[in-house]
Amino acid sequence: MTVTVLAVLFLTLVLAVALFGFRAVITRGKSPDDLQNERCSICRQSINKTSMIEREIGDYKVLYFCSSCIAALQRDLTMKN
Repeated sequence: MTVTVLAVLFLTLVLAVALFGFRAVITRGKSPDDLQNERCSICRQSINKTSMIEREIGDYKVLYFCSSCIAALQRDLTMKN
């Protein structure tokens, strides 16, 4: 009997934590600034989309590149050749 009560309490606790976490994730929306920012695919720095180069690979994968990474790639290419 004690084991059953403890199991029910444990399952209730797990369900409560899962519902609380789900509610916290759903209610936390992105701000308008977050919608305009994207991470550079190379340096992972968050930058406004308007100052980045966007390249689509295939049907669904979109890569963003910042100007400093593009300049670094250009320097690496000229040094190699």
